Amino acid sequence: MRWHPSRSRSSILAASLVGGSGEILDFLVPLWVGVELGATPAQIGALVAVEMFCSFVARPLAGWLTDTRQRTQVAAVGAALFGLSCLGYALAHSLPAAFLAAVAGGVGGALLWVAVRAVTAERLADDGAAFADLFASVSFASWFFWVPSLVLLPTLGYRGVFGALAATCLVAAAGLMLAPRLAVPTSEAPTPTSDLRRLAPLLAVVALTALAEAGVGLLLLLHLQRAFDLEVHQIALVYLPGGIAMTVLPRYLHGVTDRVGRRTVYAVASLASAVFAAGLALAPSPPVIAALWVLAGAAWAAITPIHEAAVVQASPTRTGRGMSLLGNAALGGGAVGSALAGALYGTTSWVLVCAVFAALIAVGAVAGPRALRALGISDRPSAPVDAPIAPAAGPDL
Repeated sequence: MRWHPSRSRSSILAASLVGGSGEILDFLVPLWVGVELGATPAQIGALVAVEMFCSFVARPLAGWLTDTRQRTQVAAVGAALFGLSCLGYALAHSLPAAFLAAVAGGVGGALLWVAVRAVTAERLADDGAAFADLFASVSFASWFFWVPSLVLLPTLGYRGVFGALAATCLVAAAGLMLAPRLAVPTSEAPTPTSDLRRLAPLLAVVALTALAEAGVGLLLLLHLQRAFDLEVHQIALVYLPGGIAMTVLPRYLHGVTDRVGRRTVYAVASLASAVFAAGLALAPSPPVIAALWVLAGAAWAAITPIHEAAVVQASPTRTGRGMSLLGNAALGGGAVGSALAGALYGTTSWVLVCAVFAALIAVGAVAGPRALRALGISDRPSAPVDAPIAPAAGPDL
């Protein structure tokens, strides 16, 4: 399948608009539902869990649609559903209405992200940095959207901001509907168990590291808020350097990957992320934490495109199915990690919790390269993605 530049740009723009909206929604909805709808902490947690659960359940369907239907249209439906979710929050005056909005957001997000990553995979043979570009664009939107949202919040209120985000998502959906169409890919006969078996080594590593990284992310937020008593805008400033790193580094790190190989970069990036998690245990101030956060951002900017490109090479004719499995591995691990971090924070040693999560991330430095080797994919992104790659022999990384 040949790729079309305008089609690729439309999908990246849509992912950026919906991704940026999602970042703000994830931050504001728990605050809004507690303040304006009087939700208890348990109800707020349930609301977040419902969206994650629906996203998890919808991903297999998203993978099948992506492999058998026009990908940009699948993504457009996802963007429209996510916009409907934002509008639902803007209009909701009861908890049941908020839960319906969460369902729409979970399903819409699954459709959008699986389809957008499959569209991005279409140009991977011609541009090995395709997923790095996608990661950089979405990362830029994720922190850029904070500025207008927080500026407008006092004037528009929560509902006004949600309405603006809904409009943004509908613009993304319109762009995807107008994007050039390609022939619907011809997929192999559905064999979900064989897909799962083939990708299992990588999915296990993704789930484990997502568990640890999501746990560390929540710990960091709680620590900044409670131990250092920072306000929302101060917390945002701590995250800003890492956000900038995730915006500017992906294509450069792809070049490094092309020179030294995926397995080496994966190992080094995992160790850098583990250093960040361990460093939190002893970080004396927010500026030090901000500097450490850059390590984590750089690690994710290196590893995430490797995961996505590896799935494309391992499942070239069932990209949607592969992306759905990859997304669910990260989502499932992240949900467990967030729940674990929330339960452990304040109930046990801060140093011990950071050390445990750092050790889990460090496991990826060994397990990740071995998983890539087990898939039998090329170690360098510049190798043709549609060429048959034989698994290399030997235990080395």
